[in-house]
Amino acid sequence: MQQIATKKIYTLDEYFALETALVETKHEFFNGEIFAMAGAHPNHNTLCVNLIGELRDAIKRSKKPCRVFNSDQRVRAEQPSASRIGYFYPDVSVVCGKPKFSNDNPPTLLNPTLIIEVLSDSTREYDFGKKLDYYRAIESVQEIVFVSFDKVGASRFHRQNDAWILRDVLGLEQMLTLESLELSIPMTELYRDVVF
Repeated sequence: MQQIATKKIYTLDEYFALETALVETKHEFFNGEIFAMAGAHPNHNTLCVNLIGELRDAIKRSKKPCRVFNSDQRVRAEQPSASRIGYFYPDVSVVCGKPKFSNDNPPTLLNPTLIIEVLSDSTREYDFGKKLDYYRAIESVQEIVFVSFDKVGASRFHRQNDAWILRDVLGLEQMLTLESLELSIPMTELYRDVVF
């Protein structure tokens, strides 16, 4: 008789207990599954630092009431129609206006305006597939950007009424325009020090 392996399904309480007990490792949660977040490639890390630096400087110059968070900030995403809740650690998130946090430990951001993920071969399907559906369900999110770490390029989803408009940005001569923040980042700055 062949035995079939089954996945363990976790409750939210079990997820929060794990997050509190294993503070040196971050975990994402959706559909009862828990995923440990691994270390990243140097290109991935460089892109994240470049994004945060460029965003922070541009926001400071514009005097917009926005705040940039790194990948240590957990974000909650809920799909009410499917009764699903997800907890994720985007590479970069930005909130404009007053940030709202849950009472979880650590506190979870509830109202991001912009979410950015840096894609790699190992995370591309997960980020661009499952996470995208959750991120689009967050009412406050106006824009979601996926940045490629192995070539110069980004895919930007911008909310327009009840639709999401996709625009790809390819090549170092281009600008990554973020409509939700009314600013642009030169791709040359985004990919500064990235070695292919």
